[in-house]
Amino acid sequence: MKRLLFILLFLAQASFILAQGNTAFGNFKIDEQELIYQKIFLNDSITSSKLADYYKTLPFVSNVSAKGDEITFNLNELVVDYKKFQFTQVATPSIIQTGKYSGYATVGVKDGRYRVTVREIVLTGDIGYKKITNKEPLTSFACKNNGTIMAQDWCRPNMLGLLDQAFTDKLQFVELKKKKTDDKDW
Repeated sequence: MKRLLFILLFLAQASFILAQGNTAFGNFKIDEQELIYQKIFLNDSITSSKLADYYKTLPFVSNVSAKGDEITFNLNELVVDYKKFQFTQVATPSIIQTGKYSGYATVGVKDGRYRVTVREIVLTGDIGYKKITNKEPLTSFACKNNGTIMAQDWCRPNMLGLLDQAFTDKLQFVELKKKKTDDKDW
């Protein structure tokens, strides 16, 4: 009898959680009715000056500003390279294929790690039933109920999953290699 009561209580709790809907998918989460990207990267040798110098080299980044252990910049029209992540054109929704994503990024640096947060994410592109020519908030497409839960059709590997991979790939620090000059060939 206790076992049956426990199972019923568990099922009731699970259905309550499912009824509430998702508030996170991968590195995307809802924060104050806005869909944001937030990820912590580990790197023992990272400094804010190294990160600032790195972000200044990226073509889709502008207005890089470093103050202490915080870096801010604008993300401009980032494009998802879905083929790089082994997705076919048929399996990839048109908004991911044609979309250009922009936002405002903040990077905090602490003890061998750094956290990238992208807010105010907007997009342009073709969503299938609508061509988005003016930048519109991603939250209005990927969330429901005024940004309180995520839309289930966006919580898939070929939607927010691909966008998550693209943001992670583009915003992760990669050590810049210096060109070696070989005097022998001269």
